[in-house]
Amino acid sequence: MEKILFVCTGNTCRSPIAEAIFEHKKQSESFEARSAGVHGMEGMSMSEGSKSVLAKRGIMESHQSKNITDELVNWSDVVLTMTENHKRIVVEQYPELADNVYTLKEFVLNDPDLKKKREDLKYHLAQLELKRATFLTENQAKVEKYNQKKQINKQTELEEELLNQLHPHQAAIDRLEWDLPSLDIRDPFGADHEEYEQTYKEIEAAIDRLLQQLENTTE
Repeated sequence: MEKILFVCTGNTCRSPIAEAIFEHKKQSESFEARSAGVHGMEGMSMSEGSKSVLAKRGIMESHQSKNITDELVNWSDVVLTMTENHKRIVVEQYPELADNVYTLKEFVLNDPDLKKKREDLKYHLAQLELKRATFLTENQAKVEKYNQKKQINKQTELEEELLNQLHPHQAAIDRLEWDLPSLDIRDPFGADHEEYEQTYKEIEAAIDRLLQQLENTTE
């Protein structure tokens, strides 16, 4: 794994900061990073706050924003997003790459217990959607019949049956989401310099762990 695509919303704050830190700190030219946004405007400059926190560390940038494209996704070995919502958007747009899309914090997570909980959450979310889809497919005829005849009681019974089947997974999801820390990186857009500093430090800590992981796999 050598090509990293960082993704945020507009590609003017978080993802270009991640790209810049990665390129500045990497020890091997075999590693390469690029960045993109899921809802950005092409050709925008990096935000002044982002430029400022990078310049403070001697990192000068002439970045111009770009949106995520097939070309960028196909170029990358892994896509690392700044938030869970960015991850969801990328996976919806490129479902075939779901196994190669993570949040940045998720990818560098090194706590075995938290990793296990993340895997459990992923499993229960998948099972919830699978069972919901299967139930609706198997009961499509009943749904149409009850709707046509306006059999409210039958509709209610069917809904309760579905909820009962989904309950174990929903309960597990609720418990795991309560236990797990947020894997989102804060958005400093429009905030003061201190907020940009906090975001920079948050991203830098994750990039340091990412580079260590990459270096360990190439030794």
